[in-house]
Amino acid sequence: MTRGFLLLLFVVAIPLLVKSAAVASCVVAELVGTDCAVVETTSDDPAASSGSTQSPSLAESYLHQGKFAEGETALLLALDASPNDDSARFGLGVIQFLRAVENFGQSLYEYGAISENSSMMFLRLPVPKNDNPSTISYRALGRVLDAFATDLNRAEVTLASIKDDNVKMSLRLSEIQFDFTTVGKERTKLIDLLKAMNRGQQFDFQKQNPEFRISFDRGDVAWLRAYCHLLSAMVNVYRAIDEEPGFERRVENFFPKIEKSLAVEDPNWLDGLSIADPPRLRRARLQLISVCELNRETWHHIRAETDNDFEWLSNPKQTDQLGLPITKQQVDAWLGALTELESLLKGESLIPSSLLIFIDGENRHAGKGLNLKRFLDDPPLDLMNAKRMRDKGIDAKYLEDEKSRKVIDIAKLFLAIQLFDGPFGFGRAARMN
Repeated sequence: MTRGFLLLLFVVAIPLLVKSAAVASCVVAELVGTDCAVVETTSDDPAASSGSTQSPSLAESYLHQGKFAEGETALLLALDASPNDDSARFGLGVIQFLRAVENFGQSLYEYGAISENSSMMFLRLPVPKNDNPSTISYRALGRVLDAFATDLNRAEVTLASIKDDNVKMSLRLSEIQFDFTTVGKERTKLIDLLKAMNRGQQFDFQKQNPEFRISFDRGDVAWLRAYCHLLSAMVNVYRAIDEEPGFERRVENFFPKIEKSLAVEDPNWLDGLSIADPPRLRRARLQLISVCELNRETWHHIRAETDNDFEWLSNPKQTDQLGLPITKQQVDAWLGALTELESLLKGESLIPSSLLIFIDGENRHAGKGLNLKRFLDDPPLDLMNAKRMRDKGIDAKYLEDEKSRKVIDIAKLFLAIQLFDGPFGFGRAARMN
């Protein structure tokens, strides 16, 4: 596959999904390297500017102590005693999600990751400096990423069991603590983690809401589930491709000790990549479909809300705690774009032939669109083979007549992008999920 096809696959097929991943760092300081630009909020609503309407949750007490494992145990026992308590289940899912982040951060610390030097999305989580790091290898990093995805799946399964549309949980996010060093002596508060990712700058929302209090509700359950799927899909895409050749060169700036690999790197690194685990691309596709479905669920609940209580995602009648309100027009455009992407991922629509010209520079595929579902479910093992693509173009088994199946509406994708253009546009788009 040529560079043009990579552009086609990751910019045309899933541009907004990748863009949305950045917000996860604004909530739990995960792994997508981006600044969390937030503007000052103002509110005339008492519930949105003063004390919470809810008492501290059981989950919060453990999160503030940085005792995630103990908190998970306590909430599992609470659910054993009261199986229908979806508030406890919500707390359990959040703790499991944050444990996934902490476990991942502990692995990065073990290998001495220097996050500020990293351009790789999964390595931007700021962790304390390790003066005696272990030696990283391509396979070791793969195991770390797989463990992260497994932890995310546990959280998603818990959250998926929530049935109560009125479920709610209040958390003061600023005091949540992570133990990335595993010794319990150098804990990192969530707010400090976010500041580090925001170049050390104070957030304006802290003036109105210093505790960073958020009342999470049913829409936020779907939102967090979507991020579990999105991050897991990213892991699967990365792990599907054999990136061992040249691994040492690509990570030398952010891992101090790297095990040398015997794999020989192709002089043209991108063209030399191959598929090592094809089923992972299918799993990633299904996870991205879940992201699309959960977006609709998220906004179905958010739009129906009538309260105004420290909202994470707000509808036009509510106060957004981060000062990044999202308009009805933006939500409509976003969901419209994701509907197109979902159709593409399900094989119900095609990437049009007018875009396939970017693969080989010739119009050899006129009238034939690419079935992305078929491509991801049964990919060519020499995925990036530029010579094959130049000589033969796309394998005919991935192409369909555009008269027999609709093509994706590119205009809807660009409309969503345009609506989120301008100051803080990326921040708003990232928070949409």
